[in-house]
Amino acid sequence: MLTIQAPGSTGASSKGPRDVAAAFLDALAEREFTAARSVLAQDVRFRMLVPGGLMTDEGADATIGWFRSWFAEADPFQVEASSADEVEGRAAVTYRLRLHNANGWQLIEQHLMLDVNADGRVGAIDLLCSGFRPIAVDEPDRVHQYDAGDRGCADGLAGEFRRQIQHIPIGHVLVVSTRDPAAKEDLPSLARLMGHVIRSIEAPGDGRLLVSVERGR
Repeated sequence: MLTIQAPGSTGASSKGPRDVAAAFLDALAEREFTAARSVLAQDVRFRMLVPGGLMTDEGADATIGWFRSWFAEADPFQVEASSADEVEGRAAVTYRLRLHNANGWQLIEQHLMLDVNADGRVGAIDLLCSGFRPIAVDEPDRVHQYDAGDRGCADGLAGEFRRQIQHIPIGHVLVVSTRDPAAKEDLPSLARLMGHVIRSIEAPGDGRLLVSVERGR
């Protein structure tokens, strides 16, 4: 039997709640906000229970605007855990994110329940949010040391720094010790170019320079 789709029809009605949940989660995980918006009904209702209390909004643009404000500027942005499922006709989306923003490293977890309309688009979202939880990165097991001696960027420090920083987990700190005065300018510039964060630059007074670099990606 041949089925002819009416002009302008998207075929979205064939999508069940689990499919819609997966599509919305995939779009958010990639920060493809335009794709995430396409899953929403134009008049979608958005209710958010955040640490500051209950908040509400309405409309696809306004709803996606919240997700943009939370996640668009984060760098790096990492999905630590996620799931998309169906709970008796409602779509369920959960994710835990580790990200770096203007306030440093943060962990956030959100649980969303989505009402899916007959056309396969989301008509309502109820969101429970943990808030942005600061991640401490100065515990001993998160701080790594590298003694470069007299080596500077001109004679191998740059290459060795790249190797050392790649061997620690994202979010951990590498403290580089060097006696090369030029490293005060050269090493931070290199680290930022690679997408890392300079935590501090210290001169203890014994001829050494200590540069603390948080791995960003």
